[in-house]
Amino acid sequence: MNVLVFFLVFFTGQASAEDVIPSGDSSADVDASSAVCEDANLFTNVFTGICWDCFLDNVSLLGVGNPPDGAAPSSPVCACEDRAGVPQLGWPLAFWQPQRVIEVTTIPWCSGGLGGIRLQNSYEGLGHSNEVPKDGTRSTSGFYQYHYYSYPIMVMLQMFVMPSCSSEYVDFDLMYLSEVDPLWHNDLLAILLNPEAIIFSNPIAQAYCSLDCVRATADAPIESSFPCAGCDGNLYPLTGFVYPQPDQVAATSLISQRAIASLHRKGLARKTMGPDAQCEPTWAPMTPRSQYKFSMLYPIPEASTSIVPDFEVDGELTGPDSMTEKAGEGEEIEPYDTCCHPMGMSTARWCVPVGGRKRPGKDKTFLYLIWNYRDCCVRDLPGGGNSGGEE
Repeated sequence: MNVLVFFLVFFTGQASAEDVIPSGDSSADVDASSAVCEDANLFTNVFTGICWDCFLDNVSLLGVGNPPDGAAPSSPVCACEDRAGVPQLGWPLAFWQPQRVIEVTTIPWCSGGLGGIRLQNSYEGLGHSNEVPKDGTRSTSGFYQYHYYSYPIMVMLQMFVMPSCSSEYVDFDLMYLSEVDPLWHNDLLAILLNPEAIIFSNPIAQAYCSLDCVRATADAPIESSFPCAGCDGNLYPLTGFVYPQPDQVAATSLISQRAIASLHRKGLARKTMGPDAQCEPTWAPMTPRSQYKFSMLYPIPEASTSIVPDFEVDGELTGPDSMTEKAGEGEEIEPYDTCCHPMGMSTARWCVPVGGRKRPGKDKTFLYLIWNYRDCCVRDLPGGGNSGGEE
């Protein structure tokens, strides 16, 4: 493992900022000293910034509920083998639980989740974000780094702790950084780990993925649409480059989806839903898309009720209500009333109706709380100890 880490750090260190930022882009002249690493207040906003309502969505008990696509079939009983291979009967339970945080930033080694500190005093791999085409560029573009945290906040707060349903990490930890991953910085290298990108990075595949956009926006994601990223953009290649970039919110959501897809391929993220995952999480090289929901934590928590009011400019309303109507090309889109949304849902439903999810001066770092749908077979009686855990 140490050899692998050394290999990744060595090759990443060979890349310069010029390899990441296009030579024709004015952001190549960014003054590194002016880049500010923002504090996301990850631990001080636990109760106000987290969307606790998501826990109640799609709860399934004893086979009764409304599970998402790909979940375990409805049944009043289940069974798992113990260490000796003897089947143990239990009852099925399924619910959403917050497990991970993905931090997307244009500043390498910047950790807003750790209080706005720099993990390393280096700007190699400096990202950029252009939402408006500039002189010398053909279109909008962006490049982002990401950090992957273990954040089982319900277990950390000792809330609804079920040993049979809590077989993964039980504490906060930094699990992965894109800065040390050479595949994240090069489209051609990324194909080595994801050769299917050659098949799905074409207009025909994107036409197929339009269905995923519609289903995700309608809050009915499909588990098997692994090569798609909904309305956020193209999933492949699994790198930090976003071209074209519709807006920063959609771009950072796309980067979060790519991060999850890349981690599944590396074996660092596992499947927690479906009949095979009831006893313990299983390996899944392709992303089970209906297993995940996103909830923005920073810069504007999705759980926040603050809404930017309409204001008039040159006789035209430019607030969230008018933007929602324009996003629907003349017909109003119904705002999403839940503070966690499926991967790839159109920002016209969960972002635009509140006036956007970023504010001036807070556009370098974005944090998303990742909710996992967990199918489990409970073999523990309350107060009876951990008789059914996997550990």
